[in-house]
Amino acid sequence: MIPRIQPPPASEIEAIHAASLRVLEEVGVVFPDREARELLAAAGADVHADSGLVKFPARLVEEALTSAPRDVLLAGRDPARDVRCDGSQTFLTLDGTGAYTLDHGSGERRASTLQDLADACRVADAAPEVGVVWNIVGAADAAPATQVVEELVACVRNTSKHVQGEVQRAVEVPYVMEILAAAAEGGRWDPERPIFSIVYCPVPPLQHEPEMLAAAVALAREGVPMCVYSMGLAGATAPITLAGAAMQANAEILSSIVLFQLVRPGLPCIYVADTGVLDMRAGIYAAAPPESVLLTQAMVGLARRYDLPVMATGLTGDANEASMMSGVDAGLTALASMLMEPDLLVGAGMHGGAQMLSLPKILLDCEIFRECKRVLAGMTVDDAHLMTGVVAEVGPGGHFLKARQTRQYMRSGELYLPELMLREPYEAWHDGRRAEVGRAVAAVEQILAGHRVKSLPLGADARIADVVAAAGRELGGR
Repeated sequence: MIPRIQPPPASEIEAIHAASLRVLEEVGVVFPDREARELLAAAGADVHADSGLVKFPARLVEEALTSAPRDVLLAGRDPARDVRCDGSQTFLTLDGTGAYTLDHGSGERRASTLQDLADACRVADAAPEVGVVWNIVGAADAAPATQVVEELVACVRNTSKHVQGEVQRAVEVPYVMEILAAAAEGGRWDPERPIFSIVYCPVPPLQHEPEMLAAAVALAREGVPMCVYSMGLAGATAPITLAGAAMQANAEILSSIVLFQLVRPGLPCIYVADTGVLDMRAGIYAAAPPESVLLTQAMVGLARRYDLPVMATGLTGDANEASMMSGVDAGLTALASMLMEPDLLVGAGMHGGAQMLSLPKILLDCEIFRECKRVLAGMTVDDAHLMTGVVAEVGPGGHFLKARQTRQYMRSGELYLPELMLREPYEAWHDGRRAEVGRAVAAVEQILAGHRVKSLPLGADARIADVVAAAGRELGGR
């Protein structure tokens, strides 16, 4: 007896797919990169060089979807921490890439730093629930010309799990690839064991940003997996209707996948089943409105129709601190997405519309993730679990505390035991005055004081330092 959220009916998924194909063929998507347009034109797309507009025949889309693999490896520096997106389980990822940090010591919001990013990676490295470490914040103290490079270094030094990031410019790609080669076992980048992937975002409505597009093409040639995320805002940069927002996001994702499969056939591409909603009252992005559940449901259905690995959103929220609102946001979105069984669940560690890092929230989100997994495991109904024999032995008026089966099933996880969000009698809570946030803060401080990350290969630190220095000299004037 296992709960599931089913995708929308096949007829509705087909309607969204067909509408996406019509938009791609009749309206088109702007590609402001000459190399991308040349690849698309050679494959049979209708390319308007003066405007950059590209219109896609349905055949080109279907060929790309056939080329993209379902089974995708996101390797860790430590092979024991590999993540395989093959539909067998859901892995948790950090959110990204916020601008602020809610300092758990002072309680103040401030601009994020490289140290915040390093600390978040170490906390995630220590948390067994986290499978993929997205570059969770941008570092305001990094030099703008080398920020991408410095952030990547902070990530690979502070986790041996798979790292996701964003690369903004094609000129950064050689330095990124050299750092990845230095960090990998054997001292070289291996596309068969990719320790890094990027989150690539088309720009709604129906366009691509020129420098990020050029960088993505260069990375695709190297075999770097692409996690394609269309961040439209329903009511602003996307239609206000949920079906329209999902359709436009789908068209933008498909346009990206077509290009990446032309650059490197068989390139791993992960479909992100999420797009945004504009809060019409506040005029800001809403990270966890109830509509996000419906959008995710529709887009997971599309990813399943295309037989692509899928990342769904969850655990994120719009609250600016740990509160009832943040718990509702995180729990609702996480459980709904987990019941759809995506390959990846993205969103751990952020408040404030996914813009503000909270290190304790990473661990609190891991707790929610564990609870969701317990729900997903379902209820076993068989003779052993019905326990009719034990009920007969105990009889009316007895208790089950001493029963052997009680100990057996407690040890096997029949009943979930929380680690941070403890259920306490009022008196114990009142005397201790240490609620879940306090416990999470203590756990974070323990990790930062004592957790040791797997070292980089011998000589990698010096090699990486040379790359960063070269990037500073060569990109500093750009």
